[in-house]
Amino acid sequence: MKLRLAFNSSKYPYADRMRVVIIGAGISGCVCAWRLAQEGHSVTLVEKGRGVGGRMATRRMEGARIDHGAQFFTARDPRMESLIEKWQHEGTVLPWYDRVPGREDLSGRIRFRGLDGITAPAKSLAQSFDVETGFFVSHIKRNHGIWTVTEKDGNQFECEHLVITMPSVQLLELFDRSDYQLDPETMERLGAIRHTRCLAVLGILDQPSSLLAPGTITHPVAEIDWLSDNQVKGISPIPACTIHASDKYSQKHWDSPDEDRIPYLVSVAEDCLKARIKSWSSHRWGFAKPIVTFGASHWHGSEEKLTLAGDGFGGERIENAALSGWEAADSILRI
Repeated sequence: MKLRLAFNSSKYPYADRMRVVIIGAGISGCVCAWRLAQEGHSVTLVEKGRGVGGRMATRRMEGARIDHGAQFFTARDPRMESLIEKWQHEGTVLPWYDRVPGREDLSGRIRFRGLDGITAPAKSLAQSFDVETGFFVSHIKRNHGIWTVTEKDGNQFECEHLVITMPSVQLLELFDRSDYQLDPETMERLGAIRHTRCLAVLGILDQPSSLLAPGTITHPVAEIDWLSDNQVKGISPIPACTIHASDKYSQKHWDSPDEDRIPYLVSVAEDCLKARIKSWSSHRWGFAKPIVTFGASHWHGSEEKLTLAGDGFGGERIENAALSGWEAADSILRI
């Protein structure tokens, strides 16, 4: 077992700086970590996966680059606009589209994409703080004002303040493993959070698709919510598609083998794209979009030195999840 303090004395030389550990590297966790690091606090973000971004996920596959989770983000709030301005200045994000041919019913608000994939903004923020990937948190414990965050292999971080941004189901499982609870009303509200599910297909095309810019089709059939060509989108050097099945289809076929649930989705996509999908991979998003939220952008316990955030609090849009992390950081900074 290895004990590590969430504190880098060479980077943060002031002993009064607070040590913070954030569990979950989606956009909520990354924005919260970035905000706290900007104020000089020592921040370590731990993530069970291989990288940051959460559902803002980009995968390399057979020479293609494919956004297979969230596809874009928009800005309504000045704080999100400031983040986009920062990312544009860095060359991390670009405007993608504001209108889809034939879909006058869709909002004309500008959708932004990552320069080389939707995960780019989270990667940009992560340059400001320490990140520990492949870190599955088995349990948490607070003793004498210090939180201990323990990995399944026994490695640990200690901190004065803990932030958790993982999906509510995983959060409650962590609480259960840790024999930890908040007040009954809060626990009830956490238990009421609900997400949709989404089966995603990442496909390599045998030729350029027939899609015009911006390279998307929404709801071509009831079973598919989203279909896009990542080459037309501008992130992939070769033709490659993303298919998102509807929640109803995903729920029905969640535990089915790929050979039963994927061929229909591929068939519809090939008909829409006028190209053959010569190879594909699938991914299951168990917490795709929140449909019942906590009812507040975050939960903050000044006495417990614990803060909870994420899209299950803020809402389904990337902007709402980001602002959940932003407002969580603001509550911590007011301590």
